[in-house]
This record gives sequence, structure tokens and C-alpha cells, in this order.
Amino acid sequence: MSLKKRVHSDEPLYIGTASVNMSEEKLAARAAEKPDLLFVDLQHTPYTEPQLVEFCANCAKLGVAPLIRSRHPELYTMIGSYLDFGAAGVLIPMVEEERIVERSLRSFYYPPVGDRSWFPQFAWQRSTMPDIRTYADWWNENGILAIQLETVRGIHNVRSLVKQGVDLILFGGVDLTFSLEANPDCGFSTIAECQRYVIEQVAGLPVRVGIGDMPFGHFED
Repeated sequence: MSLKKRVHSDEPLYIGTASVNMSEEKLAARAAEKPDLLFVDLQHTPYTEPQLVEFCANCAKLGVAPLIRSRHPELYTMIGSYLDFGAAGVLIPMVEEERIVERSLRSFYYPPVGDRSWFPQFAWQRSTMPDIRTYADWWNENGILAIQLETVRGIHNVRSLVKQGVDLILFGGVDLTFSLEANPDCGFSTIAECQRYVIEQVAGLPVRVGIGDMPFGHFED
């Protein structure tokens, strides 16, 4: 079963955590835990692009798929670069607007699905498929795009944020707590209420919802 099919299946899904400055030994130990995806935070941590390329290459050698969290929802123009550097998936933080999802989708997928630019020199699984069209089609069927809900506005707008090509919805508990505190009349009192609302709103849609803060916990379809 491919990773994307596993994400959309009823099978348990385990997302581990790592950092780009993790030693090869520690990364190997993390990979030995057999995570389906290995979450890497670029939003709040310093890194260099060569460092990220090396990290993703090491992940590929160990057979573990890196899920990169982008620095900012508006930086959708960087999605193609993260993928070219070797990410198997991208997590878009602080998603609130349909516009952000639509632009992220375009940057994530190759034509005719999106408008991602070509030259994936270090890209995930690229070396196994030298033909351009073959790899582009494979990517469109296998890349993982996730969005992270961290504000009351994002929770309220979730139904409009779930577009074809969005695979996962994840939560950011601390920022969502801040947002709940800043909006006492929003209709939600707890993160659990927000999560239940999201699950209800996306029921029947081809997206999976992760229940729990990072590191990720239980998943529901």
C-alpha cells in the first residue's frame, strides 16, 4: 500500500518527529520506530538549505518519509523548493483561508493538476524514475499535503479549506488555545470541541483528521 493510500485508509498512522540537525545515528534510531511520516519543523527552527537536502537524503536512505512544516502559510512559493530538496510531504501551518489552500495545491502538484515548476534534482524517489512525465504523475498520486488548524477562524472555515489534494488535517494545540482564549465568544471552549467540529464538517470527504497535538496521536478518518 502506498503512503498516500495509507493516509487515506483506516490503517493506524504514526507520525514521528525529527530535526534537520539530528545526527545520522539518532535519525536511524527514529527511523527504526517505523513512522509513516517523520515531521520536521522549519517554522520555528533555524536551518540551511544544504542541511535540509542532506537530512532528506538520509531519510530516503533509511526509508522514512519526511513531512516538512513550512515557515508561514503565505510562503506557498517555497513549497516546490521543499519538495525539490527531498520532502515527501509538506504541512502548511496556520491555515485560515481558502486562498492559501488553493495556492498551496497549485505549488504542490505538477501540471496538469497544479503548476509546480520542474527540476527535482534531490526530490523524494526521483532517482527511481528518470522519465519526467512518469515522475510527475507518480508525485501527483503520492505526495502528501497537510494543513494545520491553529486558530478559531481556521476551525470555522474548515469546510472551505478541504480541497481535492489535501490529504491530512492536523492541529496546533498551543496556538489554538491562544486563539480560543482571545475569542471567548467563538462557540468553542476546548480543543476537543474544535476537533469534533472539524470531524463533523469533513465527514465523507477524502481527507484524514489527526486528533492530538504534536507529537501526533490518534487519527480518525
